[in-house]
This record gives sequence, structure tokens and C-alpha cells, in this order.
Amino acid sequence: MYCEKCHVSVVGDRHRCPLCQNQLIDQGGGLFEVFPVIPTIFRQYILLFRILILISVIASVVCVLANLIFWDNRWWSLFVLAGIGCMWLSLAIVVHKRHNMARTILNQAMSISFLVVLWDLGTGWRGWSIDYVIPIVFVTAMIVMAIVAKIMKLHPDEYLIYILQVALFGIIPIIFFLTGILHVILPSLICVAGCVIFIAALFVFRVEALRLELDRRLHL
Repeated sequence: MYCEKCHVSVVGDRHRCPLCQNQLIDQGGGLFEVFPVIPTIFRQYILLFRILILISVIASVVCVLANLIFWDNRWWSLFVLAGIGCMWLSLAIVVHKRHNMARTILNQAMSISFLVVLWDLGTGWRGWSIDYVIPIVFVTAMIVMAIVAKIMKLHPDEYLIYILQVALFGIIPIIFFLTGILHVILPSLICVAGCVIFIAALFVFRVEALRLELDRRLHL
């Protein structure tokens, strides 16, 4: 593309001159982009995603048909559909946040906790979500985040604030304990104790790095 006013050639997919905004003239030399096209993760693993989508559709259709054929006045197929939806939601979070593993672990812990509470409510609320799953999820998230930070040699500003958030969320089960809604107390007590110890360790060994990170993020 050529600008008659500025007497310059312009590459890329442009129709107006970037200098004077005059209409460009096509010189017939072919069109090419200056910057390379970087494929998204969906394009990189398009076959895998297509297989997963097909399996999800087949599983959903088969379960709904089986539910209708062997009708027993219970819509159990809805739970299958909800499970498939939860799987895709979790996968979407991992794909979207894959460049920051610490944030991904935090987001996964939060989303799993929210989803299991919904599952517990949807199945008549037996309390297994707050008795077992939520304490186990946050204890596991803290351990996994510490291991990932060590293995990947992450800089403190890449994981400290997220591991602190996981530990703070892990103290929430103490509310369940104080309100008396827990049926099984031990997992929540272990979770809260582990989170308190983890927070104390952060302030003892990483207090300066943690302070700098909080100052940077909160603009103090």
C-alpha cells in the first residue's frame, strides 16, 4: 500500500496512511502482516478440545435418553449435565489463567468450593461440602502452591499474595465451627490450624517481601 501524499509505503492490513490518514493506494505487491500470528491454546489443541466436546455431548445425550427411557420420577441426568458444566468451567479457568499458576490454583480452589456447595444444596444438603471438601481443598491448595513455587522457582511477587489469600480463605471453616453447622469437626480444625501456621510462617520468613508486594498491589 502506498500513500501519495507522504510518499511512503505501508505494510500490513491498512487502508489509510498512519501519518496523514490519506487513503492508501494498492500497489499490487501482495499483503502480509508485520507481526506473526500466534495461535491460541484452542488452536494448538483443537483436536483435543473437539474430542472433549464430542464426548461431553454424547454423554449428555445418552444420560438424558436413559433417564427418559428408564423413567423413575427422578431427573438424575440433570446432575450429569451439571457435572459436565462444572468440568468445562474448571477447564476454562485453567486455560484462561494458565500463565499465572499461583492465581490459577487460587481460582480453582474458590470455584471448586463454590461448586461443591451448590452440589450439596442440590442434593438435599448433607453438609459434606463444608465438613470435608472445603477444608481439604484449601489445605491442598496451600501445599500445591508452595510446591509449584519451589519447583518453578517463582519470584515472591508471583505467588506470595496468592498463597496469603488461600491461607486467609482457609480460616473460613472456623465460622462453620463456631456456628455449629459442622457434622464432622476434625477436617475444619486441621485446615484452620494449618492456615494459621502458614500465615505465621509467611510473616516470620517472608515479611519484607510480603510487605513490598502488598504495598505494590495496594498502592500504599
